[in-house]
Amino acid sequence: MVNRSSCASSKLLGCLVGVWLACSVRGYAQDSPLQPANGSTQSTPPAVDASGMAALVALEQATVSAIEKAEGAVVAISRVRRDRRPVEPLDPLKLGSPFAPADSPDSPDFVPAIFGSGVVISADGFIVTCAHVLDDPQRNDYFVWLDKESYPARVVGKPAKVLASDPFSDLAILKIDAENLTPIAFADVANLRKGQFVIALGNPEAIARDGQASASWGIISNLNRIAPSEGNRTSVMKETIHQFGTLIQTDAKLNLGTSGGALVNLRGEMIGLTTSLAALSGYEQSAGFAIAVDEMFLRVIETLKQGKLPEYGFLGIQPEDLGEYERAQGLVGAKVVIVIPGLPGDQAGLRPEDIVIEVGQAPILNRNDLFRELSQAAAGAVLQLRVQRFRPGTRVPEIVTLNAELSKKYIASARPSFAINAAPAWRGMDVEYMTAFSDDSARAAIFLGRRGAPKLAVLAVSPDTQAWKAGLRPGYGIVTVDGNAVNSPDEFYRVMEGRSGPVELGIVQPNGRGQTLTVAAP
Repeated sequence: MVNRSSCASSKLLGCLVGVWLACSVRGYAQDSPLQPANGSTQSTPPAVDASGMAALVALEQATVSAIEKAEGAVVAISRVRRDRRPVEPLDPLKLGSPFAPADSPDSPDFVPAIFGSGVVISADGFIVTCAHVLDDPQRNDYFVWLDKESYPARVVGKPAKVLASDPFSDLAILKIDAENLTPIAFADVANLRKGQFVIALGNPEAIARDGQASASWGIISNLNRIAPSEGNRTSVMKETIHQFGTLIQTDAKLNLGTSGGALVNLRGEMIGLTTSLAALSGYEQSAGFAIAVDEMFLRVIETLKQGKLPEYGFLGIQPEDLGEYERAQGLVGAKVVIVIPGLPGDQAGLRPEDIVIEVGQAPILNRNDLFRELSQAAAGAVLQLRVQRFRPGTRVPEIVTLNAELSKKYIASARPSFAINAAPAWRGMDVEYMTAFSDDSARAAIFLGRRGAPKLAVLAVSPDTQAWKAGLRPGYGIVTVDGNAVNSPDEFYRVMEGRSGPVELGIVQPNGRGQTLTVAAP
């Protein structure tokens, strides 16, 4: 939750004032000081042009108005461990303060050890924050403060609950028992530019823990920034999508506790959710970052509001950055090194040595760009790929357009995910996209040389259930239901809904052997 940025933004207004004043001086000659009428050499203070002062007042008023419009949607969040030790009562015979520290998290005097911010996104109490602010919802309770009123938020039960927390996007949704709240307005972020003024609203150092947001301001420093890895910086595993380059960088001052707050424009519209994932220990002044309110953000929070975890697209290839020789030839893109048989890239027609130059309408300059665009899309989405390849036996390039239906990306994260509405079990087994499994050896055994490899597999089977008795085991691929192909978990559960009799499943074992199993009725 730590995010310490430079103090440059605190000097921004002063610099602007200085510029406007310097440009507004009347009667000043560069070659000589101003001379009073009595002949004295003492100079007189420069006059300020009225238009310059009017511009300053207009900027100030725009800032004030933006804060007034947005601050009512920004909340303070306290994270409290359920197994915390209560505050010991004071011994009246000992010297010291006669006032015991507040032990109740819904007291305005309670100072939490872990704190952050959140943003109201609906009038009936949905709040978006960063997943790392919540950490593990199974071990913590949360208290939300909004305009001096406290709302408890728990994993289950009323009056409020944690609906879902997704570490890959670093987004989470809380629901508090409230009505007639003022939700934040989302901006169109398609045309963000470096240099635009922004305001950060949050709970820095827990000083806004009463739910009255504190503000800082600055500019957009850059776009599509990469969040560095936490912990082992040499690891190739990316724990969040933001490590592929999705973040807004700002010089607005972001202190400890501003994670999960709102980054807004001068119209009071939210352009980003402030996050501190980019702050590394040992850095005294790290840059400030925010998760852009883009299409992926909106898709993810809509899924989280349903108490479900979002899915991220997977192509099934290993790309690499182009080599120095290839870049010297003017080539750009991500080079395909390996295409895994049976997965979406293979089924779309990708080949080793292909260079992916565009996904949808987004240009691809390197493999981070490719991973980002694929991961931002949902599992099951169909993406158009523009690929440059050389004709066989020549160095004559050609552009090929391919359509790929994505599978689901396996997410490896040290932070726990949480969803209150987990996928339902069917007759004792859970079904998932095959590519979402962590067991690469089982997948490889199924996919090897098989273009018709199954897209689904059994994730888990409870003993002594109908699925277990039918012979189904974790890792078995699922090809058909009563002879009809199934391509996604949603389709599988939709087909099974309302079925009461026995069902035949076409499956593929990890050794590649196919068979049909009949799952009895419950």
